Amino acid sequence: MLWNTDVFSEMERLRRDMNNLFSDYGEAAGTATFPLMNVYDSKDTIIVTAELPGITKDQVNITVADGVLTLSGETKPLAKAKGMAVVRQERSEGEFEKTFRIPAKVKQDAIAASFANGILTITLPKAEEAKPKTIFIEAK
Repeated sequence: MLWNTDVFSEMERLRRDMNNLFSDYGEAAGTATFPLMNVYDSKDTIIVTAELPGITKDQVNITVADGVLTLSGETKPLAKAKGMAVVRQERSEGEFEKTFRIPAKVKQDAIAASFANGILTITLPKAEEAKPKTIFIEAK
């Protein structure tokens, strides 16, 4: 069998087509993939981590309103800044925004964020009414 095109180019085209097909399934178009986020839930806190390679903490905005956490910012294109042509591009560039519904009430004044090695970590302490309660049954 002879290949008329570069196999890797065809695989890349298929990947793009599949991403386009599913990009807005359940979320606004363009927000489904970046940044990649993990969410952890414990008795006392919710922790959200986000991968933000090549971005500084000053390029990221974090807001919490009405039970929704929003990360937004902008990635700067390297090629345009350095006068280069893009040969292959897999990483997103430009403005981004991703939202996440917080699964419990949190203490808004105690939310903390840290940024190290391209990973943003947001700690959301749960409000007392959101923490699990153990109910003991009295014997009669």
